[in-house]
Amino acid sequence: MKNNQEDERLKEQLEKEYNSIKIPSGLKEELWTQISTTRKKRRIYSKIFPFMAVATFIIILIPLGLSLISSDSARNPSDSIAAKEEADIRTIEAVIKNNFTGPDEKWLRLMNNTSSVEEGEIKGLSEYEEGLYKEYFASDRAYVEYVSRYGSVVWNEPARYHYTLRVLEINCEKTSSDEIIYNFSAKIEYRKQDSNTAEVGTITGQANLNEEHKIEVMLINYFDLINEFE
Repeated sequence: MKNNQEDERLKEQLEKEYNSIKIPSGLKEELWTQISTTRKKRRIYSKIFPFMAVATFIIILIPLGLSLISSDSARNPSDSIAAKEEADIRTIEAVIKNNFTGPDEKWLRLMNNTSSVEEGEIKGLSEYEEGLYKEYFASDRAYVEYVSRYGSVVWNEPARYHYTLRVLEINCEKTSSDEIIYNFSAKIEYRKQDSNTAEVGTITGQANLNEEHKIEVMLINYFDLINEFE
C-alpha cells in the first residue's frame, strides 16, 4: 500500500512537470512513453532484486562450502600419521648417512694431527661431531651417549684398514610399541683405498624418538660390517 501511494505521488509530480514543458506535442508524447517505460523497469527491478541477491549468494556460497567440505575430508588422519613417520625416518636416515659415509678428509686430518691433542682430547673433533649429529638428538645426554658409542668410533676401523664407507640403502619400520620406536637396516658399501672394486655389508639397529622427531636412544649393530675389514 505504501509503495503504491509513493508511485501515485511520483506519477502526479511527473505529469505536472510534463505538462509544464513547452515542446511540440509529438515529442512530448514520445518523452512520456520513455518515462513510463523506465518507471516500470525500476518497479520490476526493485521487486526481483532481493531474489537476485539471494540467488547470487547461493551461487557463490555452495561451491565455497563444497570446497571446504572436500578440503576437510582430504585431511585424513592417516595422512597426518604418515607425515609424522616420514619426519621420524628422515632423522634416522640423516644420522646413519652421516655416520656411515666416510671417514672424510677433515676427520682424517683431525685424527692425524698429533699436535692438536689437548688433555687427552683431539682439538676440533667435538665441534666436528656436533655438526654431524647433535641437531638430530632430543637432549645433550642422548647426543653424548650416541657419539661415545658410535660417531668417530665407527670410523676408527675403516681408517685403520684404509676403507671408505658409503650408504647405499636404508629401510626403517615402525614397531607396534606405544613409544615411537623404529627398527632399521642399511646396506653399506665399503671400498679399500685405490681399489676399483667394492663390497657391501649390512648394519641393523633401533631408534627411539620423541614427538619432535628427535632421537632419545639409538642402537646400531655394525660389528659384522667392521669384521669384514680384517
